[in-house]
Amino acid sequence: MPLNSKTQIMVRVALFATLTAVGAYIVLPLPFTPVPFTLQLFFAILSPLVLGARYGALSQIVYLALGVVGIPVFAGGTSGLGVLLGPTGGFLVGFVVGAYVVGKLHNALDGRVGSIAQGVVAGMGGLIAIHGLGAFWLASATEIEFGRALALGCLPYIVPDSIKCAAAIMVADALRRRFPRISPIPLG
Repeated sequence: MPLNSKTQIMVRVALFATLTAVGAYIVLPLPFTPVPFTLQLFFAILSPLVLGARYGALSQIVYLALGVVGIPVFAGGTSGLGVLLGPTGGFLVGFVVGAYVVGKLHNALDGRVGSIAQGVVAGMGGLIAIHGLGAFWLASATEIEFGRALALGCLPYIVPDSIKCAAAIMVADALRRRFPRISPIPLG
């Protein structure tokens, strides 16, 4: 079903905000980094592949707003502005930027390459945005060098986040095949 009514859009944006929150509860803390392993990134990448850039990013903004106002939707059931301003806040904000990047790249490549290749390029762009912003924020919040922030907050996650990205691409492709009328908004 194409996104053509405000109600459908609101429901789908809320759904992806909720799914991102659920992904935050699947957490594996690592002893050497303040950045935990979660499934949030999977939904941050999947949302623009299903909703388009604008609404995929909006779903992540709604997710952040829920956490900032005190609803325990961040990793491990945390919430509040302090989490957003803390060492992992850049990754959270990166979900918004990454979702927008994924949606824009996916839309720009539409029809130019196969759907999987299109998703891979878009997903990698989103991962770069999320990890880049996350590492910058981690370095600032903990007052460490950017290279060390990359080593602590990004390097351990390259393989797992690439797998989550690939899974999001496959799920989006399967959804489009199963439900052909589900497609991102072309205006992205």
